Amino acid sequence: MSSDALSPMETTSLADQAYRRLRAAVREGSLQPGEKITERDLAARLGVSPTPVREALRQLVHEKVVERVGTRALRIADHSASARSEIVEAEVRLSALMARLAARNATDAQLADLAGVLERADALVGQIEQDVAAHGAHADTTDKLVAIHRLMRRFHHQVEAAVGNPVLEGLLQQARAFSDEERLDLTIKLAPERAEAFRRRFREHRSLLDALVDRDEERAELLAAHHHREALHQLSSS
Repeated sequence: MSSDALSPMETTSLADQAYRRLRAAVREGSLQPGEKITERDLAARLGVSPTPVREALRQLVHEKVVERVGTRALRIADHSASARSEIVEAEVRLSALMARLAARNATDAQLADLAGVLERADALVGQIEQDVAAHGAHADTTDKLVAIHRLMRRFHHQVEAAVGNPVLEGLLQQARAFSDEERLDLTIKLAPERAEAFRRRFREHRSLLDALVDRDEERAELLAAHHHREALHQLSSS
């Protein structure tokens, strides 16, 4: 089937799959820093047409994972350890600033929405605890963990949206060290061996919401800085 025969939804799905597989290849070292790449070669490696690969590369360029070195030339970005550390620090500081401003600007309706997100996540945590009590280590909680992770990412995105500053939102999006999907992949991978750390970080969302509700800008900023720094360092060390 040619790419022209694909519906927009099918193309988007294939592009998402290509994006995730390319991010994984970079993370696992199959694609090396500094390595030159082409849409055609990557499409052949992934077994798809060039169209979804082109869409995936556009996102990877935006995230600074891939860089353009010419009109058609691309290569995997070569970030040093110090550069990666600086990217993480930039995200931490911007996320903390967004929390401070959210404490100042969030409406009561937005705060209520944030509380609703945490209530849904709390319910899922309760279901996981029941599953583990009933089935022990053999309990399959992956789907619920994925749902909790997506709710927590929604929580953070809604905090950022509550600031009401599209420019700052754009800067934070560009500064992210990991995409939402990459965070999900790493979280599922690390959760079994770092369960207590993940539980502690989950509880921190409630503390942050309390600071936002109290309109305590300084506490919200400090809590967000600690939360994001710990999360990003944990993901970076995987």
